[in-house]
Amino acid sequence: MKPTHSTISDEELIVRYKASQDNSITGELYKRYSMLVFGLCYKYLKEETEAQDAVTEIFVLVIRKLADHEVSNFKSWLYSTAKNYLIRRQKRLQNQPEMIEAEKISENFMENEPDRSLYIREQDTDLLQQAISHLNDEQRTCIELFYLQQKPYIEVASITGYDLKKVKSAIQNGKRNLKLFMEEKRQQHGA
Repeated sequence: MKPTHSTISDEELIVRYKASQDNSITGELYKRYSMLVFGLCYKYLKEETEAQDAVTEIFVLVIRKLADHEVSNFKSWLYSTAKNYLIRRQKRLQNQPEMIEAEKISENFMENEPDRSLYIREQDTDLLQQAISHLNDEQRTCIELFYLQQKPYIEVASITGYDLKKVKSAIQNGKRNLKLFMEEKRQQHGA
């Protein structure tokens, strides 16, 4: 009987990931350690949504780094990577002036990733569904999983079989296409 990912050590999972680039393997590492990373992020950021977004960003970074780094103790390495990410993030934020809220949010969408809501007006719900149905399969699937089902990037990649870069690209392009479609329909109807 072949062992499942959940019964294999972190180190063996990393070896298998490096050999296969199979996203279900990194999904197992995410399952094991996402709460640990979330706790650290929450300690630094003091805001649940920001902490959740940071977890996703950290795991994207970790997966990229896994290909190039020899990791003998994944939990310790992950903790250090996450802590360094959070320290750099805090320094970056301290050096940035506060953006005015109106500049942060366009009429319907946040322009910067990661973002967990589509910021639609109540009367645009039907229009959004129509816009989603006009996306190509790749974009529609990724948008539905990320925004509507609130799945993190790594889980979207695991479910779809796409690599993380492709998932992020499909979400970004899909979001742009939704915005363009909705703006065009509003202009046609004079809304």
